[in-house]
Amino acid sequence: MSPDARALLAVARKELRVLRRYPLTLLNTMLFMPLYQLVLPVLLLGTAFLVKGRSLGMDELTGTSDFGGWLSAGLVGATVTGTVLSGPAQAMASERGLGTLEQTWAMPVSRRALVLGLMTCMTGLSLLAGVTMAVLVSLLAGARYGPGTVLVLPVFAALVPGLAGMGLLSASLSLLWRQAVGLTDNLGYVVTVLAGVTFPVAVLWDALRPVSYLIPTTWAIDLSRRAALGADSLYPPAVEVCALLATSGLFLAGGTALFGRMERRMRAEGALSQH
Repeated sequence: MSPDARALLAVARKELRVLRRYPLTLLNTMLFMPLYQLVLPVLLLGTAFLVKGRSLGMDELTGTSDFGGWLSAGLVGATVTGTVLSGPAQAMASERGLGTLEQTWAMPVSRRALVLGLMTCMTGLSLLAGVTMAVLVSLLAGARYGPGTVLVLPVFAALVPGLAGMGLLSASLSLLWRQAVGLTDNLGYVVTVLAGVTFPVAVLWDALRPVSYLIPTTWAIDLSRRAALGADSLYPPAVEVCALLATSGLFLAGGTALFGRMERRMRAEGALSQH
């Protein structure tokens, strides 16, 4: 195993151990906060407009009246994307406060591997949290998933490179602005809106819809809804799969390039070891 791979796994284990020491904080961040900030308000508002248990407007726009199931599919994508966008910046700020960031970065391995190790831990935990919320929403709203739900797994596997790129983007912003937590949190909220987590992308303004199409989470969520619920998709599935792979690869390439550029800039300025 290469030094970078060992460092990646070591960072993932370290983050998991730290999070296990504070289980209530972990539950609050990944489960309770999304529930009371996003899930319950949207679910209750949507339920208020049901007609004889059916969401007629949703049926017309998306091809399914299963509001609970439709929302659940979006929540998984939103939880994972929001976590990987805000996680690296929060972790770097925490290590900076503890005084361990410089020692970690002094290891003779790629710093990109250190960020991806953090991402590995956070992606796994956020997926678990997202699935848990989807199950809870299903129980509350009576969602009905079809046998095609198993196809959601390869869809989110194709999203992973894009998530890695988002994490590197978050780390890059932390290098550029030391206190970037607020910015990365807001980016997570913007992605949640543009990806159509709580409403169909079709209702976005024409000027924002092309921006939504550049986010891999948009395609992952749309494909998941079609697979699990038989909902209508924005475009034919083959086109959406290609769009997911293309945007996911674009985010990975862009995040990698930006992180490398920020690292070289910090090293040239002599500020990397004093970040």
